[in-house]
Amino acid sequence: MKKGKKLAAVMLAAISWTVCCAPTGFAQWVPSGPGPRDQHSAVFDAATNQMIVFGGTDLGTINYNDVWVALNVIGSCSPACSLQWTFEASTGLAPAARSGHSAVYDSTNSRMIVFGGAEGFPSPCTNDVWVLENANGVGGTPGWIELSPGGTLPPARTGQAAVYDPVRNVMIVFGGSDCNGGYLSDVWVLSNANGLGSTPTWIQLTPVGSSPPARAYASAAFSSSSHKLVIYGGTDGDELADVWALSGIDPVRKTCSWSHELPSGTAPAGRYGAASGYDSTNDRMIINGGFSAQGILADTWVLQKATGAGGSPSWSTLSAANSGSQVYFHSGVYDATHNEFVVFAGISERAPSPQVADDHIFVLTDANGQ
Repeated sequence: MKKGKKLAAVMLAAISWTVCCAPTGFAQWVPSGPGPRDQHSAVFDAATNQMIVFGGTDLGTINYNDVWVALNVIGSCSPACSLQWTFEASTGLAPAARSGHSAVYDSTNSRMIVFGGAEGFPSPCTNDVWVLENANGVGGTPGWIELSPGGTLPPARTGQAAVYDPVRNVMIVFGGSDCNGGYLSDVWVLSNANGLGSTPTWIQLTPVGSSPPARAYASAAFSSSSHKLVIYGGTDGDELADVWALSGIDPVRKTCSWSHELPSGTAPAGRYGAASGYDSTNDRMIINGGFSAQGILADTWVLQKATGAGGSPSWSTLSAANSGSQVYFHSGVYDATHNEFVVFAGISERAPSPQVADDHIFVLTDANGQ
């Protein structure tokens, strides 16, 4: 892969990374929150200002199936730290411990939908679907439910990109790894994804046009107004830096269309395992960190007009007052109300070990660069 070019012109805003309530030490369990981990999932509940974290692994030594909630995660670092971690004791049989899974969130019904992942290192992969109902704890005790979707099940996988369409109650899944060294480029839709109402059903879409190369650990953004999915980066054995858009997603006709996007501006270096968030109001996709040919990254980029709303996509880099951590396989959530982007855990470089699983939370203010 080609190395990334020089950074684009810095966007002017009072942008700042803040490490939020960082525990002392690293690579250890801390009383105030979950232990270090990577390849976990995180979703954000804006109504209660909670980040909900599930599963992950500690450098491929052990998998987790625990659920933790970070309370007051937005605005918790200033002027005084008010972040609180809470272990969520859920009812029902929990999913098997896993990493590299995907999780999407139905904020209206407070349901977190978990799909796939690896239960071992690196296999076996799974293709099961679980819902954590009452995920934010407001409507009742959180509880796990395993769904039994109809239709042909997608092949088991890890490292897939997944997004949720609240308008049509569908989860859209792209790509991933088969846990045996193979990469995927297929597109699947799970109808009635939150498990409410009729039976969820898997539908494989048949995109027209040239498809992106198969890959895992890509970043994704989705516009529910245009029903458009945008994919950036990932790995097929090399670090990728391309941008693709999936338009016309129609679960009934089982069709959609890929287009290779060529954003203007200097592009970021190819990477996988980056954290990402999406500002749907301003159509901006935020990318942080990841692993590249240069090693672990700490840079932050914005893909403006990511889904093409109001113009052609373009890349800009953000320059923050404080530097975030060099990290990959971390999670990211975006809060539109406060324009803040929160990343948690992942793999970082810290002495004396070349790489360690992290347990820090970083908050980026003025995150969309406007």
